Amino acid sequence: MTGLPRHVVAERAARAAETVRQQPCPRCGADTLVARTTDRVAAVDVRADPTPVDPATVPAGRLLWCLVQHEHIGDRIRWRDRWHATACTHPVLADHTCPPRPIQESLL
Repeated sequence: MTGLPRHVVAERAARAAETVRQQPCPRCGADTLVARTTDRVAAVDVRADPTPVDPATVPAGRLLWCLVQHEHIGDRIRWRDRWHATACTHPVLADHTCPPRPIQESLL
């Protein structure tokens, strides 16, 4: 039995990791989009809220990502840097932050 060459398996695994998919957040259960950025030097695993936001009204401390939609290779998440932001026409996503949990009062 012969398997696929290692470089083909590695390329397919990387492509699958870069594909945007919906997954519930492991902490709060909210619906999120998960993908790895396509940067080969410093790829980042991203978990973002699926609802696009207005970049002018995003609260401080939230990271912004662009949802780049390609007809042939599918959706990708891209870092929204200052050079891309000036001419960006893609939907803008904010990184996911879980809602605060209520603090349980101490029992007497």
